[in-house]
Amino acid sequence: MESRNYQLNDAKMFADVTDGTAIVINSATGIYYGMNSFGTSIYENLQEGSSTADVLSAALQLPGVPENFETSFEAFIASLVEYEIMVPGEGTSSRPAVLDPAVAKEDDFIPLCTEYQDVQELLFADPIHEVDVDEGWKPE
Repeated sequence: MESRNYQLNDAKMFADVTDGTAIVINSATGIYYGMNSFGTSIYENLQEGSSTADVLSAALQLPGVPENFETSFEAFIASLVEYEIMVPGEGTSSRPAVLDPAVAKEDDFIPLCTEYQDVQELLFADPIHEVDVDEGWKPE
């Protein structure tokens, strides 16, 4: 895997991490994404400036990491890009990644990002989407 830096696609996405779980909402589609704890940890390291190579290297140092971890790591990164959550970051600077072995083990060393469409209609029913830039919100 080629080493890359990524950042949140803040043109479309709103993200929050609460209690070790990342929730990302696509403001253009109303689809939201949830990550398990290990996926959240990887996502946070990427957000803080670690490259994919640094995160992968840190994960491979964890006790009990399976031999095929690189495959699930690459699939996780691919899902973040496919869902347009993350986009290539500016520059190539990096910082060491920090991963908690207990979090990795709890999720069987499998980082996951799951797409949810069940509240898509509710998100678009919110009147904030009906705000005109020049005139503001005008309830009917």
